[in-house]
Amino acid sequence: MRRKTKWSILLSLILVMSMLLAACSNGSKSSSSDSKGGGKDQLADKQVLDIMDNGDVPSLNFEKVNDNTSSTYLNYLQAGLMRLDANLKVKPDIADSMPKVSKDKKTYTFKLRKNAKWSDGSPVTANDFVYAWRTMVDPKTASPYSFIFASANIKNAAKIDDKNSPLFGKVDQLGVKAIDDHTLQVTLEKPTPYFISIIANASFLPQKKSFVEKQGDKLGQEPENLLFNGPFKLTKWDHGSSLTLEKNDKYWDAKDITIKKVNVHIVKQASTGVNLYNTGKLDATGGLSGEFVNQFKNKKDEFHQSLMSATFFLYVNEKTNPALKNANIRKALSMAIDRKSLTKILMNDGSIPANYVVPKDFAKGPDGKDFRSYAPNGFNGYNPKEAKKLWEKGKKEVGIKSLKLDLMGQDSDAIVKQNEYIANQLEKHLPGLKVTVNKQPWNNYLKLQMAQKYDLANSGWIPDYVDPMTFLDIWTTESQQSHMSYSDPKFDKLIVEAKNLGAQPQKRWEKMQEAEKLLIEKDQAIIPLFQEGQAHAIKPFVKGLYYPAFGARFDFTHAKILNH
Repeated sequence: MRRKTKWSILLSLILVMSMLLAACSNGSKSSSSDSKGGGKDQLADKQVLDIMDNGDVPSLNFEKVNDNTSSTYLNYLQAGLMRLDANLKVKPDIADSMPKVSKDKKTYTFKLRKNAKWSDGSPVTANDFVYAWRTMVDPKTASPYSFIFASANIKNAAKIDDKNSPLFGKVDQLGVKAIDDHTLQVTLEKPTPYFISIIANASFLPQKKSFVEKQGDKLGQEPENLLFNGPFKLTKWDHGSSLTLEKNDKYWDAKDITIKKVNVHIVKQASTGVNLYNTGKLDATGGLSGEFVNQFKNKKDEFHQSLMSATFFLYVNEKTNPALKNANIRKALSMAIDRKSLTKILMNDGSIPANYVVPKDFAKGPDGKDFRSYAPNGFNGYNPKEAKKLWEKGKKEVGIKSLKLDLMGQDSDAIVKQNEYIANQLEKHLPGLKVTVNKQPWNNYLKLQMAQKYDLANSGWIPDYVDPMTFLDIWTTESQQSHMSYSDPKFDKLIVEAKNLGAQPQKRWEKMQEAEKLLIEKDQAIIPLFQEGQAHAIKPFVKGLYYPAFGARFDFTHAKILNH
């Protein structure tokens, strides 16, 4: 998720039938420790964790969430049917066990925990899921993440969102119903190998109807406008500065939550974060890059680095600038960027060059091979000579001699440096091009991107579930996530064909590979930049804090502070 987009940034999942998660060992986490001994292995009396995030939370209204940062916090504050554990395996959360699945693989029946409660003491019921899911798909809600219900192939979800369908807006026809207070049944259009994985996404959380309706437009704006059923409660929110989360004693698994309070400090500058960490005001840094990695990489008990299952790229908006409708110009822009120097020298955080959208070491197909095996290096990579040829050809086709482009990105220190590097590369290799870096706060960035008020936008995608489709169907003509006016009927057709091949996994896999090749090699709809790596410094006395390969931006659910 853009959570996904997006950045985290920018943002958010497991194939249990036909695929294995190759990236399950990815993600940086502090090592576990037995807290029962004496001395430093003993739990500290004060279980308070201080961490940082590089941007404020855009929204905690479940209807509005469209980014990884917001969904990360919602997953702490609320609990859905399933939750990802420390190894990115899907485990029951509000569901008391894995669901019963029909022989045709299209009906899932979930039994809910009877001890699951909201923070007001009322029980979490099957109708809370029905209400929330119907609200999400309702065209009147206009949720930016309503598409995920069709991606999950829940019965009638796509038709309810289709203005040309007789079922448009008829949310009572969605394939979800409460058999009783503690039994939820979900019906799918077709077998969906990743269904259990996708419902761990924050879009599938329950909501209590009476509370939501009472809050109205205030829902999610402040702590008092939220109801909690997850491991933590939001007790303080100083917008743009900090958030305070405290353990929710009414969470069904509260006995296994050790941390009492988490103070999240919003810090946009990496240098500030490092200073706060070094002076003991933070227990963990945000993502380290460049020179800061060099400061910590020899501290083996503090430094953590890993390759993530997220790819980042430039959105190319074909709406704002006619020149960007030209495929040769788009390819020239891609081939003019030296991604190796970007990741190795500037970023230095474990990220790797990417000329693809589906990441490596993410999911394996029915043949046991990684999705990336068919094209390990991707398409249209760094080639300044070819870039210049395509650039001149594209300019002639468009009828221009020069071009000005706006490159929009988040105003965090790391993103600004990336965009300045990219702008320099483009101007260096493409004569007559002028690129202006446009720095925006995260909230404004999301609004401008959704309104298509940009030329190029530095963004990315964090998967919503473990399947290549989460990186591919967002680029279809009708997708609510594209925001760049790209449309190719052949690409749309390949995606539809792949979605109809749930019972033929190898053919489905090949269709998705063909779709990615078309998207990047032929159309250059987006300009891939890198597959994300993350580097963090974590105090040795903090155990169980980790940064997953995808999903939540960080997870402190089972963190603990040892004596120090």
